[in-house]
Amino acid sequence: MSMGYGVYTGMVAFGKTRDQCAPTRYEIREPLMFSPEVPESEIDALFAEVAVDGPGAAVGIYQSGESVLAKGYGLADLESRRPVTAQTPFHVASVSKQFTACAIAMLAQQGKVCLDEDVREYLPFVPDFGHTITIRHLLHHTSGLRNQIMLLLLSGQGTENRVTQQQIINLVTRQEALNFPPGTDYAYTNTGYILLAEVVFRATGKTLREFTTEQIFDPLGMEGTFFLDDVTEVVPYRANSYTRRRTERPEDENGWARSILNYENVGSSNLVTTVKDLGAWARNFTLHAVGGAKLNEQMCSTGELDDGTAINYGFGLERGELNGRTVYSHTGSDAAFRSVFAHFPTYGFTVAILANTELGLMSKVRAIADLYLPRTAQAVSTPPKKDTDNHLSEYAGTYVPEHDISCRIEIHEGSLFHCIESREPQKLTVRQDGTLDFDVPGSPSFIPIRDAAGQVTGLNAPRSGYGLPQHLRRVETLENPVDDLTEYVGEYRSPELDITYSIETDQDTPDRLVVTSLWSNSPAVVSPVIPDRFECAGNRKNLTLRRVLVFQRDDEGRVDGLLMHLAGERNIHFNRVGDPRPELPIASTRPQGVWG
Repeated sequence: MSMGYGVYTGMVAFGKTRDQCAPTRYEIREPLMFSPEVPESEIDALFAEVAVDGPGAAVGIYQSGESVLAKGYGLADLESRRPVTAQTPFHVASVSKQFTACAIAMLAQQGKVCLDEDVREYLPFVPDFGHTITIRHLLHHTSGLRNQIMLLLLSGQGTENRVTQQQIINLVTRQEALNFPPGTDYAYTNTGYILLAEVVFRATGKTLREFTTEQIFDPLGMEGTFFLDDVTEVVPYRANSYTRRRTERPEDENGWARSILNYENVGSSNLVTTVKDLGAWARNFTLHAVGGAKLNEQMCSTGELDDGTAINYGFGLERGELNGRTVYSHTGSDAAFRSVFAHFPTYGFTVAILANTELGLMSKVRAIADLYLPRTAQAVSTPPKKDTDNHLSEYAGTYVPEHDISCRIEIHEGSLFHCIESREPQKLTVRQDGTLDFDVPGSPSFIPIRDAAGQVTGLNAPRSGYGLPQHLRRVETLENPVDDLTEYVGEYRSPELDITYSIETDQDTPDRLVVTSLWSNSPAVVSPVIPDRFECAGNRKNLTLRRVLVFQRDDEGRVDGLLMHLAGERNIHFNRVGDPRPELPIASTRPQGVWG
Protein backbone atom coordinates (compact mmCIF):
# COMPACT_ATOMS: atom_id res chain seq x y z
CA MET A 1 0.00 0.00 0.00
CA SER A 2 1.48 3.37 -1.04
CA MET A 3 0.36 6.63 0.47
CA GLY A 4 1.63 10.20 0.20
CA TYR A 5 3.56 11.50 3.15
CA GLY A 6 5.30 14.70 4.17
CA VAL A 7 9.03 15.35 4.19
CA TYR A 8 10.44 18.31 6.09
CA THR A 9 12.38 20.58 3.70
CA GLY A 10 12.95 23.79 5.64
CA MET A 11 12.92 25.33 9.12
CA VAL A 12 9.58 26.74 10.21
CA ALA A 13 8.57 29.08 12.99
CA PHE A 14 5.00 28.81 14.17
CA GLY A 15 4.05 31.35 16.78
CA LYS A 16 6.36 34.19 15.75
CA THR A 17 3.34 36.37 16.46
CA ARG A 18 0.03 35.38 17.94
CA ASP A 19 -1.84 35.97 14.71
CA GLN A 20 0.70 35.16 12.02
CA CYS A 21 2.85 32.20 11.11
CA ALA A 22 5.91 32.33 8.92
CA PRO A 23 5.57 30.73 5.47
CA THR A 24 6.77 27.16 5.25
CA ARG A 25 7.96 24.80 2.55
CA TYR A 26 6.52 21.32 2.59
CA GLU A 27 6.89 18.70 -0.09
CA ILE A 28 4.58 15.72 -0.49
CA ARG A 29 6.30 12.61 -1.75
CA GLU A 30 5.60 8.95 -2.17
CA PRO A 31 7.29 6.64 0.35
CA LEU A 32 10.20 4.69 -1.03
CA MET A 33 9.32 1.06 -1.51
CA PHE A 34 10.55 -1.64 0.80
CA SER A 35 9.82 -5.32 1.28
CA PRO A 36 7.55 -6.16 4.22
CA GLU A 37 8.05 -9.88 3.65
CA VAL A 38 9.91 -10.50 6.89
CA PRO A 39 9.08 -13.73 8.72
CA GLU A 40 7.56 -13.04 12.11
CA SER A 41 10.07 -15.47 13.58
CA GLU A 42 12.86 -12.96 12.83
CA ILE A 43 11.12 -10.35 15.00
CA ASP A 44 10.52 -12.99 17.67
CA ALA A 45 14.24 -13.71 17.71
CA LEU A 46 14.95 -10.09 18.63
CA PHE A 47 12.87 -10.59 21.78
CA ALA A 48 14.26 -14.01 22.67
CA GLU A 49 15.63 -12.56 25.92
CA VAL A 50 12.05 -12.05 27.15
CA ALA A 51 10.93 -15.07 29.15
CA VAL A 52 7.34 -16.24 28.86
CA ASP A 53 7.01 -16.04 32.66
CA GLY A 54 8.81 -12.70 33.13
CA PRO A 55 8.14 -9.04 32.28
CA GLY A 56 8.22 -8.26 28.62
CA ALA A 57 7.46 -5.88 25.79
CA ALA A 58 5.06 -4.96 23.01
CA VAL A 59 6.23 -4.08 19.52
CA GLY A 60 4.40 -2.28 16.74
CA ILE A 61 5.70 -1.96 13.16
CA TYR A 62 3.89 0.34 10.75
CA GLN A 63 4.19 1.25 7.06
CA SER A 64 2.38 4.43 5.95
CA GLY A 65 0.47 4.18 9.21
CA GLU A 66 -0.81 0.69 8.45
CA SER A 67 0.06 -2.12 10.82
CA VAL A 68 2.69 -4.56 9.60
CA LEU A 69 3.05 -6.32 12.95
CA ALA A 70 1.80 -5.65 16.49
CA LYS A 71 2.29 -8.19 19.24
CA GLY A 72 3.45 -8.74 22.81
CA TYR A 73 6.05 -10.83 24.62
CA GLY A 74 6.19 -11.85 28.26
CA LEU A 75 3.90 -10.72 31.09
CA ALA A 76 2.33 -7.36 31.82
CA ASP A 77 1.70 -8.32 35.46
CA LEU A 78 3.64 -11.03 37.26
CA GLU A 79 1.06 -11.45 39.99
CA SER A 80 -1.96 -12.12 37.78
CA ARG A 81 0.26 -13.69 35.05
CA ARG A 82 -1.48 -11.50 32.48
CA PRO A 83 0.41 -11.48 29.14
CA VAL A 84 1.52 -8.42 27.20
CA THR A 85 -0.51 -7.71 24.06
CA ALA A 86 -0.62 -4.92 21.50
CA GLN A 87 -3.41 -3.37 23.60
CA THR A 88 -1.58 -3.45 26.96
CA PRO A 89 -1.35 0.08 28.44
CA PHE A 90 2.22 1.12 29.31
CA HIS A 91 3.75 4.09 31.04
CA VAL A 92 5.96 5.47 28.24
CA ALA A 93 8.09 8.00 30.16
CA SER A 94 9.69 10.63 27.89
CA VAL A 95 7.99 9.37 24.73
CA SER A 96 5.24 11.55 26.24
CA LYS A 97 7.08 14.73 25.29
CA GLN A 98 6.12 14.69 21.61
CA PHE A 99 2.43 14.87 22.56
CA THR A 100 3.01 17.83 24.88
CA ALA A 101 4.97 19.51 22.08
CA CYS A 102 2.18 18.72 19.64
CA ALA A 103 -0.32 20.45 21.94
CA ILE A 104 1.88 23.55 22.05
CA ALA A 105 2.34 23.53 18.27
CA MET A 106 -1.42 23.32 17.79
CA LEU A 107 -1.95 26.28 20.13
CA ALA A 108 0.69 28.22 18.21
CA GLN A 109 -1.15 27.48 14.96
CA GLN A 110 -4.34 28.75 16.56
CA GLY A 111 -2.64 31.96 17.69
CA LYS A 112 -3.15 31.18 21.38
CA VAL A 113 0.54 30.77 22.16
CA CYS A 114 3.59 32.57 20.81
CA LEU A 115 6.68 30.36 20.81
CA ASP A 116 9.08 33.27 21.10
CA GLU A 117 7.32 35.00 23.96
CA ASP A 118 8.63 35.10 27.54
CA VAL A 119 7.22 32.10 29.40
CA ARG A 120 6.56 34.42 32.37
CA GLU A 121 3.77 36.00 30.30
CA TYR A 122 1.94 32.71 30.80
CA LEU A 123 3.55 31.47 34.02
CA PRO A 124 4.41 34.42 36.28
CA PHE A 125 5.58 32.05 39.03
CA VAL A 126 8.74 31.29 37.02
CA PRO A 127 11.52 33.32 38.66
CA ASP A 128 13.09 36.26 36.86
CA PHE A 129 16.59 34.93 36.24
CA GLY A 130 17.70 38.08 34.43
CA HIS A 131 17.30 36.33 31.07
CA THR A 132 14.20 35.74 28.95
CA ILE A 133 13.11 32.11 28.73
CA THR A 134 10.80 31.53 25.78
CA ILE A 135 8.44 28.68 25.08
CA ARG A 136 10.74 27.70 22.21
CA HIS A 137 13.60 27.36 24.71
CA LEU A 138 11.45 24.96 26.74
CA LEU A 139 10.65 22.86 23.68
CA HIS A 140 14.27 22.52 22.57
CA HIS A 141 15.90 22.06 26.02
CA THR A 142 17.81 25.32 25.65
CA SER A 143 16.17 27.14 28.58
CA GLY A 144 18.97 26.50 31.10
CA LEU A 145 16.42 25.32 33.67
CA ARG A 146 17.69 22.56 35.93
CA ASN A 147 16.23 19.09 35.55
CA GLN A 148 13.50 18.44 38.10
CA ILE A 149 14.49 14.78 38.53
CA MET A 150 17.97 15.60 39.80
CA LEU A 151 16.62 18.37 42.02
CA LEU A 152 13.99 16.07 43.51
CA LEU A 153 16.54 13.36 44.18
CA LEU A 154 18.93 15.85 45.76
CA SER A 155 16.15 17.19 47.97
CA GLY A 156 15.39 13.72 49.32
CA GLN A 157 12.56 12.63 47.02
CA GLY A 158 12.68 9.29 45.21
CA THR A 159 10.83 8.05 42.14
CA GLU A 160 8.89 5.78 44.49
CA ASN A 161 7.51 8.86 46.26
CA ARG A 162 4.34 10.53 45.08
CA VAL A 163 5.50 13.47 42.95
CA THR A 164 2.83 16.00 41.98
CA GLN A 165 2.71 18.81 39.44
CA GLN A 166 2.48 21.36 42.24
CA GLN A 167 5.60 20.03 43.96
CA ILE A 168 7.61 20.60 40.82
CA ILE A 169 6.17 24.07 40.39
CA ASN A 170 7.16 24.79 44.00
CA LEU A 171 10.67 23.59 43.21
CA VAL A 172 10.89 25.85 40.15
CA THR A 173 9.82 28.91 42.15
CA ARG A 174 12.70 28.37 44.60
CA GLN A 175 15.42 28.23 41.93
CA GLU A 176 17.93 31.06 42.12
CA ALA A 177 20.01 30.37 39.02
CA LEU A 178 20.06 28.61 35.66
CA ASN A 179 22.53 26.10 34.29
CA PHE A 180 23.34 28.62 31.53
CA PRO A 181 21.74 31.67 29.88
CA PRO A 182 18.79 30.59 27.70
CA GLY A 183 19.66 29.88 24.10
CA THR A 184 23.41 29.57 24.69
CA ASP A 185 23.62 25.80 25.20
CA TYR A 186 21.61 22.57 25.23
CA ALA A 187 20.85 20.45 28.30
CA TYR A 188 18.00 17.94 28.41
CA THR A 189 15.60 18.90 31.18
CA ASN A 190 12.20 17.52 32.09
CA THR A 191 11.34 20.75 33.91
CA GLY A 192 10.69 22.58 30.63
CA TYR A 193 8.03 20.10 29.56
CA ILE A 194 6.30 20.28 32.95
CA LEU A 195 6.05 24.04 32.38
CA LEU A 196 4.72 23.46 28.84
CA ALA A 197 1.84 21.48 30.36
CA GLU A 198 1.11 24.51 32.54
CA VAL A 199 1.23 26.78 29.49
CA VAL A 200 -1.47 24.62 27.88
CA PHE A 201 -3.64 25.10 30.97
CA ARG A 202 -3.09 28.87 31.12
CA ALA A 203 -3.80 29.25 27.38
CA THR A 204 -6.92 27.05 27.25
CA GLY A 205 -8.25 26.57 30.78
CA LYS A 206 -7.91 22.83 30.19
CA THR A 207 -5.44 20.42 31.72
CA LEU A 208 -2.96 18.75 29.41
CA ARG A 209 -4.93 15.53 29.82
CA GLU A 210 -8.19 17.22 28.79
CA PHE A 211 -6.68 19.14 25.87
CA THR A 212 -4.75 16.25 24.35
CA THR A 213 -7.68 13.86 24.74
CA GLU A 214 -10.05 16.27 22.98
CA GLN A 215 -7.67 17.56 20.31
CA ILE A 216 -5.33 14.64 19.59
CA PHE A 217 -6.24 11.26 21.04
CA ASP A 218 -10.01 11.15 20.43
CA PRO A 219 -9.75 12.43 16.82
CA LEU A 220 -7.09 9.81 16.06
CA GLY A 221 -9.01 6.99 17.75
CA MET A 222 -6.35 6.49 20.42
CA GLU A 223 -8.86 5.17 22.95
CA GLY A 224 -6.29 3.76 25.37
CA THR A 225 -4.08 6.86 25.55
CA PHE A 226 -4.12 9.63 28.15
CA PHE A 227 -1.90 11.60 30.50
CA LEU A 228 -2.18 10.01 33.96
CA ASP A 229 -2.51 12.95 36.36
CA ASP A 230 -3.78 10.98 39.37
CA VAL A 231 -1.54 8.24 40.68
CA THR A 232 -4.45 6.59 42.53
CA GLU A 233 -6.44 6.08 39.30
CA VAL A 234 -7.20 2.47 38.39
CA VAL A 235 -6.01 1.66 34.87
CA PRO A 236 -7.35 -1.75 33.81
CA TYR A 237 -4.85 -4.24 32.37
CA ARG A 238 -1.87 -1.90 32.50
CA ALA A 239 1.68 -3.18 32.67
CA ASN A 240 3.60 -2.95 35.92
CA SER A 241 7.33 -2.26 36.13
CA TYR A 242 9.85 -4.92 37.19
CA THR A 243 13.59 -5.06 37.71
CA ARG A 244 15.97 -7.88 38.51
CA ARG A 245 16.08 -8.60 42.24
CA ARG A 246 19.53 -7.79 43.57
CA THR A 247 20.37 -9.68 46.74
CA GLU A 248 23.21 -11.84 48.00
CA ARG A 249 21.00 -14.92 48.15
CA PRO A 250 21.62 -17.32 45.23
CA GLU A 251 17.95 -18.31 45.15
CA ASP A 252 17.03 -14.71 44.22
CA GLU A 253 19.45 -14.53 41.31
CA ASN A 254 16.77 -14.88 38.65
CA GLY A 255 13.97 -13.29 40.62
CA TRP A 256 12.05 -10.10 39.95
CA ALA A 257 11.12 -7.13 42.09
CA ARG A 258 8.62 -4.36 41.44
CA SER A 259 10.14 -1.04 40.42
CA ILE A 260 7.81 1.53 41.92
CA LEU A 261 6.78 4.71 40.10
CA ASN A 262 4.38 7.21 41.64
CA TYR A 263 4.52 10.17 39.28
CA GLU A 264 1.40 12.19 38.70
CA ASN A 265 3.13 15.12 37.02
CA VAL A 266 2.51 15.43 33.30
CA GLY A 267 4.12 17.02 30.28
CA SER A 268 7.57 15.49 30.47
CA SER A 269 6.26 12.01 31.23
CA ASN A 270 3.28 10.01 32.48
CA LEU A 271 1.54 9.26 29.20
CA VAL A 272 -0.23 5.90 29.20
CA THR A 273 -0.62 4.33 25.77
CA THR A 274 -0.45 1.09 23.76
CA VAL A 275 1.47 0.07 20.64
CA LYS A 276 -1.91 -0.24 18.91
CA ASP A 277 -2.65 3.42 19.65
CA LEU A 278 0.85 4.48 18.61
CA GLY A 279 0.01 3.04 15.21
CA ALA A 280 -2.69 5.71 14.94
CA TRP A 281 -0.11 8.34 15.91
CA ALA A 282 2.26 7.00 13.25
CA ARG A 283 -0.59 7.23 10.74
CA ASN A 284 -0.88 10.95 11.47
CA PHE A 285 2.63 11.46 10.11
CA THR A 286 1.19 10.20 6.82
CA LEU A 287 -2.44 11.35 6.70
CA HIS A 288 -2.20 14.51 8.86
CA ALA A 289 -5.70 14.02 10.26
CA VAL A 290 -4.78 16.18 13.27
CA GLY A 291 -3.08 19.49 12.62
CA GLY A 292 -2.54 19.08 8.90
CA ALA A 293 0.73 18.87 7.02
CA LYS A 294 2.12 22.02 8.65
CA LEU A 295 1.82 20.50 12.11
CA ASN A 296 3.70 17.42 10.95
CA GLU A 297 6.37 19.69 9.49
CA GLN A 298 6.62 21.53 12.79
CA MET A 299 6.96 18.27 14.73
CA CYS A 300 9.90 17.27 12.52
CA SER A 301 11.71 20.61 12.77
CA THR A 302 14.72 21.02 15.06
CA GLY A 303 16.11 23.91 17.05
CA GLU A 304 19.25 26.00 17.16
CA LEU A 305 21.21 28.05 19.65
CA ASP A 306 21.40 31.83 19.58
CA ASP A 307 24.72 31.65 17.70
CA GLY A 308 23.17 29.51 14.96
CA THR A 309 24.55 26.20 16.21
CA ALA A 310 22.10 23.50 15.12
CA ILE A 311 20.74 21.03 17.66
CA ASN A 312 19.05 17.74 16.91
CA TYR A 313 16.15 18.15 19.32
CA GLY A 314 12.88 19.62 18.12
CA PHE A 315 9.29 19.18 19.26
CA GLY A 316 9.63 16.17 21.56
CA LEU A 317 11.51 14.30 18.83
CA GLU A 318 15.20 13.98 18.05
CA ARG A 319 16.55 13.93 14.53
CA GLY A 320 19.25 11.34 13.99
CA GLU A 321 20.46 8.51 11.82
CA LEU A 322 20.34 4.76 12.19
CA ASN A 323 22.59 2.95 9.74
CA GLY A 324 22.45 5.93 7.38
CA ARG A 325 18.66 6.36 7.53
CA THR A 326 17.11 9.58 8.84
CA VAL A 327 14.95 8.92 11.89
CA TYR A 328 12.87 11.07 14.21
CA SER A 329 12.63 9.34 17.54
CA HIS A 330 12.42 9.54 21.30
CA THR A 331 13.16 7.06 24.03
CA GLY A 332 11.75 6.85 27.54
CA SER A 333 12.98 5.50 30.86
CA ASP A 334 11.22 5.70 34.24
CA ALA A 335 11.59 3.07 36.97
CA ALA A 336 12.05 -0.11 34.89
CA PHE A 337 9.76 1.04 32.06
CA ARG A 338 11.51 1.49 28.72
CA SER A 339 9.99 2.86 25.51
CA VAL A 340 10.88 4.09 22.04
CA PHE A 341 8.99 5.63 19.13
CA ALA A 342 11.00 5.89 15.89
CA HIS A 343 9.73 7.27 12.58
CA PHE A 344 11.72 6.94 9.33
CA PRO A 345 10.15 9.63 7.10
CA THR A 346 11.94 8.63 3.90
CA TYR A 347 10.11 5.29 4.00
CA GLY A 348 6.95 6.20 5.91
CA PHE A 349 8.08 3.50 8.33
CA THR A 350 7.60 3.52 12.12
CA VAL A 351 8.62 1.27 14.99
CA ALA A 352 7.24 1.51 18.54
CA ILE A 353 8.43 -0.69 21.40
CA LEU A 354 7.14 -0.52 24.98
CA ALA A 355 8.67 -2.59 27.78
CA ASN A 356 8.06 -3.09 31.49
CA THR A 357 11.63 -4.08 32.27
CA GLU A 358 15.10 -2.75 31.44
CA LEU A 359 15.53 -3.87 27.84
CA GLY A 360 17.82 -2.16 25.34
CA LEU A 361 15.34 -0.95 22.73
CA MET A 362 17.27 1.18 20.23
CA SER A 363 19.32 -1.84 19.17
CA LYS A 364 16.03 -3.61 18.40
CA VAL A 365 14.78 -0.63 16.39
CA ARG A 366 18.03 -0.69 14.42
CA ALA A 367 17.67 -4.43 13.76
CA ILE A 368 14.02 -4.10 12.70
CA ALA A 369 14.88 -1.27 10.31
CA ASP A 370 17.63 -3.42 8.82
CA LEU A 371 15.18 -6.26 8.30
CA TYR A 372 12.51 -4.16 6.56
CA LEU A 373 14.27 -1.26 4.87
CA PRO A 374 16.80 -1.19 2.04
CA ARG A 375 20.43 -0.82 2.99
CA THR A 376 21.78 2.72 2.81
CA ALA A 377 25.39 3.46 2.03
CA GLN A 378 27.02 5.44 4.82
CA ALA A 379 29.77 7.94 4.25
CA VAL A 380 32.93 7.02 6.10
CA SER A 381 34.20 10.22 7.71
CA THR A 382 36.34 8.79 10.49
CA PRO A 383 40.02 9.62 10.00
CA PRO A 384 42.30 6.58 9.71
CA LYS A 385 44.06 5.23 12.77
CA LYS A 386 47.68 5.89 13.40
CA ASP A 387 49.72 2.77 12.69
CA THR A 388 52.01 3.50 15.62
CA ASP A 389 52.31 6.30 18.12
CA ASN A 390 55.44 6.71 20.15
CA HIS A 391 54.13 9.78 21.92
CA LEU A 392 51.23 8.39 23.92
CA SER A 393 52.65 9.91 27.08
CA GLU A 394 51.77 13.38 25.84
CA TYR A 395 48.08 12.52 26.32
CA ALA A 396 48.38 10.79 29.70
CA GLY A 397 47.06 12.74 32.65
CA THR A 398 43.96 13.92 34.51
CA TYR A 399 41.34 16.03 32.73
CA VAL A 400 38.68 18.02 34.55
CA PRO A 401 35.46 19.42 33.00
CA GLU A 402 34.02 22.38 34.84
CA HIS A 403 30.71 20.77 35.79
CA ASP A 404 31.25 17.00 35.64
CA ILE A 405 33.51 14.32 37.05
CA SER A 406 37.11 14.11 35.92
CA CYS A 407 38.72 11.37 33.86
CA ARG A 408 42.22 10.01 33.52
CA ILE A 409 43.95 8.98 30.35
CA GLU A 410 46.39 6.20 31.14
CA ILE A 411 48.79 4.01 29.18
CA HIS A 412 48.50 0.24 29.49
CA GLU A 413 50.45 -2.20 27.32
CA GLY A 414 51.08 0.38 24.64
CA SER A 415 47.52 1.69 24.38
CA LEU A 416 45.61 4.64 25.78
CA PHE A 417 42.65 4.08 28.11
CA HIS A 418 39.93 6.46 29.29
CA CYS A 419 39.46 5.84 33.02
CA ILE A 420 36.78 6.97 35.46
CA GLU A 421 36.71 5.85 39.07
CA SER A 422 34.65 2.67 39.71
CA ARG A 423 34.16 1.97 35.97
CA GLU A 424 35.82 -0.28 33.47
CA PRO A 425 38.57 1.50 31.50
CA GLN A 426 37.74 2.11 27.83
CA LYS A 427 40.39 1.82 25.14
CA LEU A 428 41.05 4.96 23.11
CA THR A 429 42.11 5.03 19.46
CA VAL A 430 44.50 7.70 18.23
CA ARG A 431 43.65 9.02 14.74
CA GLN A 432 46.02 10.46 12.19
CA ASP A 433 44.48 13.90 12.70
CA GLY A 434 45.38 13.69 16.41
CA THR A 435 41.86 13.10 17.73
CA LEU A 436 41.00 10.34 20.18
CA ASP A 437 37.88 8.18 20.21
CA PHE A 438 36.53 4.82 21.39
CA ASP A 439 36.49 3.30 17.88
CA VAL A 440 32.73 2.77 18.08
CA PRO A 441 30.38 4.44 15.55
CA GLY A 442 28.67 7.42 17.16
CA SER A 443 30.93 7.42 20.21
CA PRO A 444 32.37 10.68 21.57
CA SER A 445 35.67 11.97 20.30
CA PHE A 446 38.27 14.16 21.97
CA ILE A 447 40.24 16.93 20.27
CA PRO A 448 43.51 17.76 22.04
CA ILE A 449 44.18 21.42 22.86
CA ARG A 450 47.82 22.46 22.72
CA ASP A 451 49.73 25.48 23.94
CA ALA A 452 52.32 27.43 21.96
CA ALA A 453 54.95 24.83 22.83
CA GLY A 454 52.77 22.01 21.48
CA GLN A 455 51.99 20.56 24.90
CA VAL A 456 48.51 19.08 25.44
CA THR A 457 46.73 21.36 27.94
CA GLY A 458 43.21 20.02 27.58
CA LEU A 459 40.61 18.25 25.48
CA ASN A 460 37.48 19.38 23.68
CA ALA A 461 34.66 16.86 23.43
CA PRO A 462 32.24 17.88 20.64
CA ARG A 463 28.54 17.21 21.24
CA SER A 464 27.39 17.28 17.63
CA GLY A 465 23.77 18.36 17.55
CA TYR A 466 23.52 18.68 21.32
CA GLY A 467 25.05 22.01 22.23
CA LEU A 468 28.49 23.36 22.85
CA PRO A 469 31.60 21.18 23.12
CA GLN A 470 32.64 20.14 26.61
CA HIS A 471 36.07 21.44 27.58
CA LEU A 472 38.29 19.38 29.87
CA ARG A 473 41.39 21.08 31.24
CA ARG A 474 44.46 19.08 32.09
CA VAL A 475 45.40 19.37 35.76
CA GLU A 476 48.07 18.27 38.15
CA THR A 477 46.32 16.07 40.69
CA LEU A 478 47.08 15.90 44.38
CA GLU A 479 50.09 13.61 44.62
CA ASN A 480 49.57 12.93 48.33
CA PRO A 481 46.29 12.39 50.21
CA VAL A 482 45.00 15.46 52.02
CA ASP A 483 46.27 15.17 55.58
CA ASP A 484 43.48 17.08 57.28
CA LEU A 485 39.96 17.34 55.91
CA THR A 486 38.40 18.78 59.06
CA GLU A 487 38.15 22.25 57.53
CA TYR A 488 35.48 20.85 55.20
CA VAL A 489 33.52 19.05 57.92
CA GLY A 490 30.17 20.62 58.79
CA GLU A 491 26.64 21.22 57.56
CA TYR A 492 25.75 22.90 54.28
CA ARG A 493 22.27 24.12 53.37
CA SER A 494 20.61 24.80 50.01
CA PRO A 495 17.65 27.22 50.20
CA GLU A 496 16.69 26.20 46.66
CA LEU A 497 16.28 22.55 47.64
CA ASP A 498 15.27 23.17 51.26
CA ILE A 499 17.74 20.56 52.45
CA THR A 500 20.84 20.37 54.62
CA TYR A 501 23.77 18.07 53.88
CA SER A 502 26.24 16.87 56.48
CA ILE A 503 29.85 16.37 55.45
CA GLU A 504 32.19 14.27 57.57
CA THR A 505 35.45 12.45 57.16
CA ASP A 506 35.33 8.70 56.77
CA GLN A 507 37.02 6.72 59.53
CA ASP A 508 38.05 3.88 57.21
CA THR A 509 39.45 6.13 54.48
CA PRO A 510 40.48 9.44 56.03
CA ASP A 511 41.38 11.09 52.71
CA ARG A 512 37.73 11.00 51.63
CA LEU A 513 34.60 12.85 52.71
CA VAL A 514 31.14 11.36 53.24
CA VAL A 515 28.09 13.40 52.21
CA THR A 516 24.73 12.54 53.80
CA SER A 517 21.36 14.09 54.52
CA LEU A 518 18.36 13.19 56.66
CA TRP A 519 16.81 11.47 53.64
CA SER A 520 19.91 9.74 52.25
CA ASN A 521 19.67 6.00 51.68
CA SER A 522 23.22 5.85 50.37
CA PRO A 523 25.90 8.37 51.32
CA ALA A 524 28.10 9.81 48.58
CA VAL A 525 31.78 9.27 49.23
CA VAL A 526 33.85 11.98 47.53
CA SER A 527 37.60 12.02 46.88
CA PRO A 528 39.88 15.03 46.36
CA VAL A 529 41.06 15.69 42.80
CA ILE A 530 42.56 19.17 43.02
CA PRO A 531 42.48 21.63 45.94
CA ASP A 532 38.90 22.25 47.16
CA ARG A 533 37.39 19.95 44.50
CA PHE A 534 36.00 16.52 45.47
CA GLU A 535 34.23 14.00 43.26
CA CYS A 536 32.20 10.81 43.33
CA ALA A 537 31.72 8.88 40.09
CA GLY A 538 28.60 7.20 41.48
CA ASN A 539 26.81 4.30 39.85
CA ARG A 540 23.98 3.78 37.39
CA LYS A 541 21.47 2.79 40.06
CA ASN A 542 21.85 6.02 42.03
CA LEU A 543 22.44 9.09 39.90
CA THR A 544 22.78 11.43 42.88
CA LEU A 545 25.96 9.66 43.98
CA ARG A 546 27.69 11.03 40.87
CA ARG A 547 28.58 14.54 41.86
CA VAL A 548 31.25 17.21 42.05
CA LEU A 549 31.74 19.40 45.13
CA VAL A 550 33.72 22.61 44.76
CA PHE A 551 34.24 24.25 48.13
CA GLN A 552 34.23 28.04 48.35
CA ARG A 553 36.24 30.24 50.68
CA ASP A 554 35.75 33.69 52.16
CA ASP A 555 38.25 36.53 51.99
CA GLU A 556 40.16 35.05 54.91
CA GLY A 557 40.49 31.64 53.28
CA ARG A 558 37.90 29.83 55.40
CA VAL A 559 35.48 27.37 53.80
CA ASP A 560 32.07 29.08 53.83
CA GLY A 561 30.08 27.15 51.23
CA LEU A 562 30.16 24.88 48.20
CA LEU A 563 28.90 24.51 44.66
CA MET A 564 27.53 21.12 43.63
CA HIS A 565 27.40 19.82 40.07
CA LEU A 566 25.77 16.53 39.14
CA ALA A 567 24.37 14.76 36.09
CA GLY A 568 24.17 17.95 34.03
CA GLU A 569 22.99 20.26 36.81
CA ARG A 570 25.39 23.08 37.52
CA ASN A 571 26.30 25.43 40.37
CA ILE A 572 23.75 24.42 43.00
CA HIS A 573 24.84 26.58 45.92
CA PHE A 574 25.05 25.41 49.54
CA ASN A 575 25.79 27.81 52.40
CA ARG A 576 27.82 26.56 55.32
CA VAL A 577 25.73 26.44 58.48
CA GLY A 578 27.40 27.25 61.83
CA ASP A 579 30.85 26.01 62.82
CA PRO A 580 32.46 22.70 61.90
CA ARG A 581 32.48 20.09 64.62
CA PRO A 582 35.61 18.00 64.06
CA GLU A 583 35.91 17.24 67.75
CA LEU A 584 32.83 14.98 67.67
CA PRO A 585 33.49 11.21 67.41
CA ILE A 586 32.92 10.03 63.87
CA ALA A 587 31.71 6.50 63.27
CA SER A 588 32.56 4.56 60.16
CA THR A 589 30.00 5.31 57.46
CA ARG A 590 31.18 2.91 54.83
CA PRO A 591 27.96 1.55 53.23
CA GLN A 592 27.94 -1.89 51.75
CA GLY A 593 27.74 -1.87 47.97
CA VAL A 594 28.48 1.83 47.48
CA TRP A 595 32.26 1.85 47.29
CA GLY A 596 33.84 1.22 43.92
